[in-house]
Amino acid sequence: MTAFAKVAETGSFTKAARALRLSPTIISKHVRELEEALGVRLLNRTTRHVGLTEIGGIYYEQCADLLAQLEALENITGELQNTPTGVLRVSTPLAFGTALIAPLLPAFSAAYPKVTVELILTDRYVDVVEEGFDMAVTMNQLPESSYITRTLSNTGTVLCAAPEYLARHGAPATPEDLAGHNCLVVANAPLGAPWSFTGADGVAHAIKVGGNLRTNSATVQLHAALGGQGIALQPDFLVAQALRDGRMARVLPDYATTQIIFRMVYPPGRHLTAKLRAFTDFLVANLSS
Repeated sequence: MTAFAKVAETGSFTKAARALRLSPTIISKHVRELEEALGVRLLNRTTRHVGLTEIGGIYYEQCADLLAQLEALENITGELQNTPTGVLRVSTPLAFGTALIAPLLPAFSAAYPKVTVELILTDRYVDVVEEGFDMAVTMNQLPESSYITRTLSNTGTVLCAAPEYLARHGAPATPEDLAGHNCLVVANAPLGAPWSFTGADGVAHAIKVGGNLRTNSATVQLHAALGGQGIALQPDFLVAQALRDGRMARVLPDYATTQIIFRMVYPPGRHLTAKLRAFTDFLVANLSS
């Protein structure tokens, strides 16, 4: 039943096998044995696609609930004893995980010594179901409606540059002036082009920017900006220290910039185990804003 449900969720025997850490052959065998035991076809298989039959869709809705209940039963002892245990796989954006979550891990480990946190830092989109994560943190990204989400924190962004860059090229006076500057672009929302600004008069500006660096990492962008390469739009938590010690300076300080919403995303139908509830509650208590 678990193998069938994972194939139904991912639309692929291969992806289901990867998520469950089994071979595609074993997954196919389990699904075939389930269909034989029920005497019905649950999946339509073609060379390019795997889809639910009508009765397969009905069966999946019921068995997903049963599997969630089974997982809850398997964790009931830990829940009752309030002792989270086991491995917890979590994915977060690189800069957010490094700057904000990593410093909290020693305190979490001290509070919950029986939980092993497997923290994966990546700025790409993570499929929590296919890749077997218990939870992922996303930036301004709403997952499919079937996924469970919980807002973790909001953070502002800062348009900034090294003083050396501004001394050489001058500081822009309006968002439109950015067209004449080397803007370092993070090639993923919400820090990619165009950059959005709101003036004191409430007028919005969406500026298409460009320069000689495009990266998928806000950390790489920050290092380039610190070296005087250009102007960057940075999460405030990442650039705060450089602003305080003068290595970076604010650009267009009279204009409001993008807000980033960080959300925790859980797989659909997933019962929050003691270890996951402990970790998410811990993050909210320490990072919520």
